[in-house]
Amino acid sequence: MYMDKQTPVILTIDDESLIRHSYRLYLEDCGYKVQEAENGRVGLEMIHADLPDMVLVDLRMPEVDGLDVLQDVHENFPDLPIIVISGTGFVGDAVEAMNRGAWSYLLKPIEDFVNLRFAVEQAFEKARLIKENRSYRLELEEKVRRRTAALERSNQLLRDTRMQVILRLGKASEVRDKETGRHIIRVSCYTKILAKYLGFSEVDADNMALSSALHDVGKIGISDKILLKPGALTPGEWVQMKEHCQLGKELLDPLNTQDLREITGEAGRDLEGIVSDSDLLQMARVIAYSHHERWDGTGYPDGLKGENIPMPARIVTIVDIYDAVGSSRPYKSAFPEEECLQIIREASGNILDPVVVDAFFANLDKFQQVKEKWGD
Repeated sequence: MYMDKQTPVILTIDDESLIRHSYRLYLEDCGYKVQEAENGRVGLEMIHADLPDMVLVDLRMPEVDGLDVLQDVHENFPDLPIIVISGTGFVGDAVEAMNRGAWSYLLKPIEDFVNLRFAVEQAFEKARLIKENRSYRLELEEKVRRRTAALERSNQLLRDTRMQVILRLGKASEVRDKETGRHIIRVSCYTKILAKYLGFSEVDADNMALSSALHDVGKIGISDKILLKPGALTPGEWVQMKEHCQLGKELLDPLNTQDLREITGEAGRDLEGIVSDSDLLQMARVIAYSHHERWDGTGYPDGLKGENIPMPARIVTIVDIYDAVGSSRPYKSAFPEEECLQIIREASGNILDPVVVDAFFANLDKFQQVKEKWGD
């Protein structure tokens, strides 16, 4: 039996008092509390004032008929069980009643009240199952929400950790070159500005900005004698300096299972499933390897020309040059801003992609804001 309340309340709506009275006597003997309404208008007022647990309603009544009661209950209280008990046996009436939300349809006069009790108990059981199912669904949705939130927190922690590792690795390479950590911050900010302006998505622009911090990570493998030399490099030293692009690519290549086992020993067996080449690492590898390629094909390491140079590398090339000429290095002082801009203009079409140069000047105010905020 439906036990949402200690004693379930059933409202009977019928314009014949004897019929209402007979329902009341029988249902009270079955353990229910019964209320009566002499027509549909009064019945709806009682329903809206103090919602019962079930409604029994006739179809043909003065003022407001049973179909209107059904419609109102269906719209406002769709989980309220409502049983039609009508003297009309027309199939059309039964169909219309069910379309308007009737849970069951009985014909009167009811010759055996056991049928009424069965219909009432069946409706209460259906209501119980609906409520139980809704509760289960809400509980399941809440569990999914909590697990999704926990997964997102875990993913965010992983992203934050990855970002910290990349930034610290980038900073490590810059420190060896006597750069400040603000160089990689500026390069990252400049890169995102250009990437978004040139049509990259927010995700790709973020990945490109973060990857740009590793553009010179290969310098970790270059000796201090060459890296910190205050004067011009000899041809042999310049050959070694160029190797930082290949070294950066190799450093950012994904670990294979053999590498992993050599580094971690037997523990590597448990980590083999996480060896992957993420979009971020792929982009970082492209930038580290190709950011010294030149638009006219005179760059290194592969002498790529024009649009054969990946766009992320073309973007990082211009921002790296802009920041390098405007910063102090062991072998030079920082150039004035106007001289930096002139160098960019003159490099368009030979060292730099003209489209990226145009994008640079279209966003020059943003670049200068970054430079002022993150100046050395």
